[in-house]
Amino acid sequence: MTSPSGEVEVIELPADPSTITRIVSWQIEHYIAEFPSFDHEDWLAFYAPWVERKEAQLPIMLGAMSSGEIVGAVAIVDRDDLEDVDEYSPWIAALIVGPELRGQGTGSLLLSAALERCRREGIDRVYLWTHDQSDWYLRTGWAEK
Repeated sequence: MTSPSGEVEVIELPADPSTITRIVSWQIEHYIAEFPSFDHEDWLAFYAPWVERKEAQLPIMLGAMSSGEIVGAVAIVDRDDLEDVDEYSPWIAALIVGPELRGQGTGSLLLSAALERCRREGIDRVYLWTHDQSDWYLRTGWAEK
């Protein structure tokens, strides 16, 4: 799979401020209509455990890179912020692809890499929630609960 600027590779998300800032801007743009109260500071707090690299197994954050630039990201987190779901863990969360690469397979590549990472970590069941991509997740093999 190639992007306009080169091959897409999934790696552990670089924790540098410019990478996180770019991803946060995509998250805000994508989710602002549905979740207007989840702002820039909230997204920074979401990524903080990864940036701080605490010794816990989770979160794990992966980034899609093309020609040295971040083009997408996904997280595997211990819990989601949704109400009444504390018994479910872990979660695929915050899957985002930069607007310039949407619809070109980068999201599928990120999701596959996240699921493979779960398998390597001994995680045999993982959950996710989406407000706008149910059809896409169902097409990729996920089931509704």
